[in-house]
Amino acid sequence: MRPPKHHHSVPPQQSPDPTPTDSQQVWTAESIRALGASTDLTTAASVLGMSRSTAYKLIRRAAFPVPHFRVGAHYRIPTAPLLTALHLLDTPAPRETPSAATDTFP
Repeated sequence: MRPPKHHHSVPPQQSPDPTPTDSQQVWTAESIRALGASTDLTTAASVLGMSRSTAYKLIRRAAFPVPHFRVGAHYRIPTAPLLTALHLLDTPAPRETPSAATDTFP
């Protein structure tokens, strides 16, 4: 009778640093503005740091944190309210022209 064979399991190797996916993208105010006037629900979910499925659950419950509208079977999220929800909407102060500044001061 032969002795039983011993199988040694080798743990799977993990990659040291996986490449970031869309859901791990770092969103800046400039990159959100670059989306245009509105974006799709999946992108808005990524910006807000939530999964696509969570975004759809919230939108069905009317609990999505940003105003949205429906176009056919698709949801669109305006980028301005998205920036506002993230406290990134800034309105730059109007600049004074040099001639206007000199006209008001002698």
